[in-house]
Amino acid sequence: MADAFDEVEEELRRERYQALLRKWGPWVAGVAVAIVIAAAGYQYWSATTRQAADAASDAYQAAASLYEAGALNEADAAFARLAETGPRGYATLALMRRAAIAQAGGDSDEAARLYEAAGERSPDPVTRDVARYRAVLAVFDDLSLDDLNLRLQPLTRSGSAVAPLARELMAAAALRDQRWDDARGRYELLSFALDAPPGGQRRAREALAYIAQTAPAGALSEPIAEDAAPAEPVDEADPLATGDEAPAELPEALRRVLDESAPSSDEADPIDALQRLREQAGEPGADNEENGR
Repeated sequence: MADAFDEVEEELRRERYQALLRKWGPWVAGVAVAIVIAAAGYQYWSATTRQAADAASDAYQAAASLYEAGALNEADAAFARLAETGPRGYATLALMRRAAIAQAGGDSDEAARLYEAAGERSPDPVTRDVARYRAVLAVFDDLSLDDLNLRLQPLTRSGSAVAPLARELMAAAALRDQRWDDARGRYELLSFALDAPPGGQRRAREALAYIAQTAPAGALSEPIAEDAAPAEPVDEADPLATGDEAPAELPEALRRVLDESAPSSDEADPIDALQRLREQAGEPGADNEENGR
């Protein structure tokens, strides 16, 4: 009798298992197939992305070589193709190089447009901020103080790699428009800013000295403190440093004040510039391939 009960129980158990298999088996098989397909798809996507990044890196280096050889038209065309077909990172860098070429050719409006396009295209916050800062810098002389401040204010947020440069450019715009109190207040803050780039505090002190020596009588609500003078020896032949002779055009004086904060050269590779900004911001460096993806 015991064997008969065992056989019945085993049969019932087998039937339950078969019922569960009929109910859930297709779902389990479907999930397994989906996992296999997803894994294969990821491997394919990863390989394709790597190949695209490698091809874009080669195209970028080829275009940069044309630029360094002085073939600007050919380089611009090569960067334009990369901007249209390359991954977002390399497309962004290509747009920035095209902007530098346009600026070197005297077309500031086109340079600003390309920098703005690079800022919109960039997947990286640091690259995006640098592009937007350079877009403003390219047309600095053509922007009103209010328009310039409106464009730069988002770049002054905490953690932005270009925040000190953006604040300095806003101060320079106030100085350009002879908004003496505004300029002085901004430069006083910059003269003590801990996040100022190399030379930033010195430039701020020089600007404060320039304001003290150039502002018309009664233009300032309060006298500038005596310690606003530059702490370092200045070149007496430079009218901006001494104040003995007003420059012919104020924007040119501002260019000298901002000489170290502006991009060092239109020929500088954006990748190198971004690496330096990452180091200043305390971020870990990224290799060229990661910047380009």
